[in-house]
Amino acid sequence: MGNNRGKFPDFKVLILLFLLLAAGNFLILRSSKTLPIFWFFTPLSGRTVVIDPGHGGIDGGAYHSDGILEKHINLSVALKLKSVLEKNGAKVVLTRAKDESLDYMNNKSKSRHRRDLIARAEIINEVNPDIYLSLHVNAEKSSPATRGPMVFYHTSSPESRRLAELIQARLEEAYYSAGQSVRKRNPLANSTLFLLCNARPPGVIIEMGFMTNADDRRLLRNPDFQNKLANAIALALREYF
Repeated sequence: MGNNRGKFPDFKVLILLFLLLAAGNFLILRSSKTLPIFWFFTPLSGRTVVIDPGHGGIDGGAYHSDGILEKHINLSVALKLKSVLEKNGAKVVLTRAKDESLDYMNNKSKSRHRRDLIARAEIINEVNPDIYLSLHVNAEKSSPATRGPMVFYHTSSPESRRLAELIQARLEEAYYSAGQSVRKRNPLANSTLFLLCNARPPGVIIEMGFMTNADDRRLLRNPDFQNKLANAIALALREYF
């Protein structure tokens, strides 16, 4: 009995300390507009990401004679990626969430295609995210053997380059995990692509594979592989932040 009485106050102190810590964390979290209650389980908490599924609507993007269109692949991966990033705590904004082009959003050019690109850049700049990701599928009709992912970043943005390097490496791993051997590439610096030149936050254009390569085309239309791509990009973002 004597020993039990000696330990009892220590137990009460522990309970008190626990309650004080819990109350402190609750007050801190309530005062934040960005951190969810279980922020420590969500590595991307407080981060905002814009995902831009390229093309859409009248603009199908790259295509193949079997009827597959780039715009559908871009949107499908974008929706999967949105889900993964949100589970990791990120706030995600899509430039489009359905099969539509965005040229109707402004009248700043006579070119429908240019208006569409302007709209995407304006959405990104208005949201002002931590990063943006523009999803695409590549094509090279003169070289059907060319395959694998390619990531582009603006020449003058060191942060975009770092992001591009991480995503490039993780996407190549996604191909390897699907039993596919693809060429290792460095991400490509660019100073002419409209989105890279006009979107102000750090960001990249991700070419997820080649429509003109039979193996890539088979993978890119496979929902399981699309999930692999989404998870690979999400992993790269966790490493980036």
